Amino acid sequence: MYYVDGYNVLHKSTRLRPLLNRDLETARDALIDQIAAYCAATGAQVTIVFDGRGMQVPESVSHHRGVPGLEVLYSPSHLTADAVIERRIYEAADRLRVVVVSNDRGLRDLCRGMGALTMEADHFLREVGATRADTSAVVRNTHRNTGMPHMDERLDPETLARLEKLRKKL
Repeated sequence: MYYVDGYNVLHKSTRLRPLLNRDLETARDALIDQIAAYCAATGAQVTIVFDGRGMQVPESVSHHRGVPGLEVLYSPSHLTADAVIERRIYEAADRLRVVVVSNDRGLRDLCRGMGALTMEADHFLREVGATRADTSAVVRNTHRNTGMPHMDERLDPETLARLEKLRKKL
């Protein structure tokens, strides 16, 4: 189980920070899409927590994007994302199986003190990227060996256009 400190990862990631500097929403969607692909490929359970303070979103909105294992939360207006993550770690039954992804030293130290593992943003995103590359290689090899169509050959035109637009922004 992973808990990702969403905005911290966006601000600290060497890959996503340039995108964040241009457009917050696009950067947030890119992070969610990368993690969604990771969840789909690995079966990992990932909760991304964004600060909801000052935003016009209902408290604790959860978006799954149809991907099993992915949860996206916005903290209630009276709590930070850090506080939501801390509470989740405190309530976790098996903290040794929990990884907190953040470059926030205070959050990492507190969660580590409760028994959770921690990982910095770039390390986690490298792991996500490596899994994505491995999955792409398997899909390419399967296509060559079985004659099955590539994923992009099975997607509807609207989805393909959205993916192409996101790829160009990255």
